[in-house]
Amino acid sequence: MEEERSPRPLRGLYDRVNISVGTLNIVIIVLVAALLVCFAYGIAHRGYTITFDSLGGTAVESRKQMYGELLEEPEAPVREGYVFDGWYRDQNTAYPWNQEEDVITESMTLYAGWKEL
Repeated sequence: MEEERSPRPLRGLYDRVNISVGTLNIVIIVLVAALLVCFAYGIAHRGYTITFDSLGGTAVESRKQMYGELLEEPEAPVREGYVFDGWYRDQNTAYPWNQEEDVITESMTLYAGWKEL
């Protein structure tokens, strides 16, 4: 006749890891502290700074925006003898900023594009 085996009682997470309860508690506390530091940095930083270089046009005020947002396009700068042609990622105006698709991923400077009248 076979002996009946009683199921092993579940004792929770601490029974399944190979470290002491004290060490696991320290790891949890450190991870929670790191998470709080990340939140505090995010709140203090409040996004990325977007700077606008009008390349000879009227000044455009920089702004802060959050990661993953579409750019809140500022009022277009004005420059005598030129028509504003949009914002570009580089000073040579070779790489345009796509207002409908490009999102904020870092602090950056956008440059005004101009076409002569």
